[in-house]
Amino acid sequence: MAKANVFDAGSGASSELDLSGPLFETEPKEHVMHRAVVAELDARRRFTASTKGRSEVTGSGRKLYRQKGTGRARAGDIKPHNRVGGGTWGGPKPKGERSHKRINRKEARAAFQGALSAKAADGELYVLDSLGFDRPSTKQARELVERMNLEGPVLVVVTDDDEHAELSFRNLSRVTVTRPYEYGVYELLRAREVVFSRAAYERLAGDREER
Repeated sequence: MAKANVFDAGSGASSELDLSGPLFETEPKEHVMHRAVVAELDARRRFTASTKGRSEVTGSGRKLYRQKGTGRARAGDIKPHNRVGGGTWGGPKPKGERSHKRINRKEARAAFQGALSAKAADGELYVLDSLGFDRPSTKQARELVERMNLEGPVLVVVTDDDEHAELSFRNLSRVTVTRPYEYGVYELLRAREVVFSRAAYERLAGDREER
């Protein structure tokens, strides 16, 4: 059975938590997780990069000078890409819906469960108890990471109630802080260790059927 490492932030005591269910016992399938990562990263792209072509830049369409007799190379108007202020050739344009990578809900769920299961199998899932920050403290967060022997990159998942902890952890290098439902397969695979606050873990476990 997969297990999570439980660490008490107050006393420093550690224990293990048995994990069961599809979230933690799904066989990881690399090709499905790859498709999920590609779809997630593609969805984050804005596709708004745009350049102006020859027909879109401002300028006269009049021929610059006569075709023959000047001793210079033949030229048309002032708007080709090899002239200053001319239009770009082959530049980026906003892409339509057809260019987006997609993955169905069943595959997305299998990829998420597979990524979590892989972390659980490798002993890289942690649950933090007594995560009490009276105020934001980067020093306190750094000491906690050191006591837990986390190598990083670390993904820390907290809830709205852990605001001080979120502000503390986010100042650490190699630590990414996120809220439930704001991370996916890419974040799970990118991190070496995944740390849940107790509230974040309980929310995840309570919503396992929806996943």
